[in-house]
Amino acid sequence: MKPILFILALCTSLASAEDGQLLNLIVPPTGTDRFQHAEFSCWLPDPAQPVKAVIIHQHGCTNASPDKHPPVTLDFHWRALARQHHCALLAPMYHVAGSCDEWNDPESGSERALLSALSEFAQTSRRPELKDAPWLLWGHSGGSSWSAQMITRHPDRVLAASFRGGCHKQFGDPAFRAKFIPAALKLPLLFVWGKRETVPTSSHFVSWEPMSTMFRELRTQGATVGRLIDPLSEHGCDDSRLVIIPFFAAVLQSKIPGTLVDTTSLQDRELNDSNLHDPILAWLPNQDIVKLWREFSEHGSLHPSHPKLPAPTLTATRDATGIIQLTFTITPALDGGLRTLRIHRDGMLWKELGVKPGARIATSRDAPPEGLRASPITDDSKEPHTYTLTFLDVAGNESPPSHPASVPKS
Repeated sequence: MKPILFILALCTSLASAEDGQLLNLIVPPTGTDRFQHAEFSCWLPDPAQPVKAVIIHQHGCTNASPDKHPPVTLDFHWRALARQHHCALLAPMYHVAGSCDEWNDPESGSERALLSALSEFAQTSRRPELKDAPWLLWGHSGGSSWSAQMITRHPDRVLAASFRGGCHKQFGDPAFRAKFIPAALKLPLLFVWGKRETVPTSSHFVSWEPMSTMFRELRTQGATVGRLIDPLSEHGCDDSRLVIIPFFAAVLQSKIPGTLVDTTSLQDRELNDSNLHDPILAWLPNQDIVKLWREFSEHGSLHPSHPKLPAPTLTATRDATGIIQLTFTITPALDGGLRTLRIHRDGMLWKELGVKPGARIATSRDAPPEGLRASPITDDSKEPHTYTLTFLDVAGNESPPSHPASVPKS
């Protein structure tokens, strides 16, 4: 099995499209590595712009099905963040035969595989800065545990991190907390937990008190850490990206000190020397994020009003077999995301793709749902047609239409 994987590792695929560059790589285990193989997907928004940072989106335990939970390199919402700040978007997926620690312990080989993938992507894309660019870490469950450990191992390389559940082994260990605090004290962090994880009947309650302890100890020392409780969720990611993505955008363009909010009353507090170390107060980067944080804390989602949504772009071509290929680029608002695509053919609604009102805008592992992925849409009609495209955000606000895209008769 290993020789086959090694050949695949050498055959890095590079797909060029109008919407950036998509690269894929398989890294086989070597030496004492404990994972079976690692798959990496990397999206670069603009080949003409240098990469300033790498957003690493790390899934949780178990081998997630790519069909149900594809990498966020195919996600227009995460792409919008990466594009806005000239970041690479990287999604690792580790396959193991046994337990989660066969990948989410960096010493299991996942750290080596990550650094190897970054080096390979830098060479393949001719973007040498990708190899050493700083990181923004997003982790879910076991991915949070991995991210926390990577912060202690690479404290000078991490710009910010968000943990969605997890970390019970790390934050429950006083020795790890003592090591984590100096590494993360000045690092913008956002802890996101589901309300239903806070009750003993939840199978994920095991992480609630360790996280709360870690939060209190960090805040007591004046750390830049916030905590968001999703009132609708248990352990799934649900709509939490609606705050996490703007949080990352804010810390990339703002400077500490930020602002403080009361985790009980949801009211903001003026940051000063007397409350800087108050563990009741969560840190957030600016007042705009405080507004999102407060709304999400109450409702478990956001409802943007009067957003300025840009029109998508759309192209329509016939391939060699006569099938029409519709390719498109969408840049949703960071606090509104993407719920629905509407494609009109010859002035009539032809397809409506995405999730229904009230449903979550991402999968439980924060991947793009079917119909909302950056992949072509096909039409096997032989007749001439003209198409336009609009998209809806989480609240149902609709974008302006794309410019019409036409194809002649086959």
